[in-house]
Order: sequence, then structure tokens, then C-alpha cells
Amino acid sequence: MCRATSMATNLAVAVAATAVGCMLVISLTPSHPDADGSRPSGAGPKVTSGHAGSAARAATSALGTTAAGAAPGESEDRAESGEFASPPTGRIEVTAPEPGVDYKANGSFTVAWKNSTGEPVDVWLRAATGHGRSQRVALVVPRAAAGAASEAIVTLPKVPPGPRYFLEVATAGDGAVGGVSRTFAITE
Repeated sequence: MCRATSMATNLAVAVAATAVGCMLVISLTPSHPDADGSRPSGAGPKVTSGHAGSAARAATSALGTTAAGAAPGESEDRAESGEFASPPTGRIEVTAPEPGVDYKANGSFTVAWKNSTGEPVDVWLRAATGHGRSQRVALVVPRAAAGAASEAIVTLPKVPPGPRYFLEVATAGDGAVGGVSRTFAITE
């Protein structure tokens, strides 16, 4: 197996492990048989563990490569700049709309929240599906303010009428931290 194929295999395994959220990196080392056909010492699979996302960093550092499209040394700068930073912490509490109010599809109203994460938020319309479950129906406010106390105007999309809708306010993009409003009905 040539060195380029070996490097591609290592990277493919690391990317596949990261894509499925594995915390295991398998690094394949190529065999270089001697004249007598024996394998060099240390050849064979090596296994290390780490947190999610470490697979790609381990693979690229083991291969001595940088991130795709990055200049040499840039991948280290990315790690220091927070690209691999931990998810936001804090709390989001939805304070409006008030319970017991019905809204019309395609109608507008105000949603308000308290946000201690310091991150911008997305506001989603959710529908209860039963048995304590729900699903996102539509993104109604993308990338809203990151202030400690904020509000936005929500315009509901055309959805079927029903009594079990609510809003989810969650950190933009990752949704790592979020809060939900009380349920409300949507009428025709």
C-alpha cells in the first residue's frame, strides 16, 4: 500500500468516525515487508479514545496535514480561536406569549425571552405530536438578538389548526441551549 493511499485511508476512517459521533480513532499503518517478509515492529491498528470531534484533529495531526483549504499553522489558530469551543452555557426562558391565547395562521404576535447564554437565538414553531413528543414545524425568527432580555415579532406560517403549538427559543445553529413557551392554539 503506498503512503498516499495509507494517508487517505487514515483520513477516511477519522472522518467516518467523527461523522457518526464515535469517540474511537483507528489509525491504520501501512505494512512495509522486509526482504524476509516480516512486518516492522509497531505495525497494526492503533486505538485511542477522546471526545467527539477529536477524531479529525487526531487524524490531521498524525498525518501532519492542515485543515482543508487552510494555510499551514491555521488549524492551530482555529482551535485557539474557539472553533472547537465547548457549547454555550446558560439558560433561556421564554416569557411571552401568555398562555390561553389563540392565534390565527398567518397572524403575528410578540415572543419574548430572557437569555443568559450571550448567543443569538433562533425561534421555532413546534407542534406537540403526543406522548410528550413534539416536532419543529417552521423557523419563524432566524438569528434573533443575543441580549439578556429580547423580543421579536413572530409571523405564523400557514399550518393546520390545532390546540398544541408552542415556540422554542434556542441558541442559533446548534440549539444546544433552549427554552419553550406555553402551548397555544392556532385557529383558521
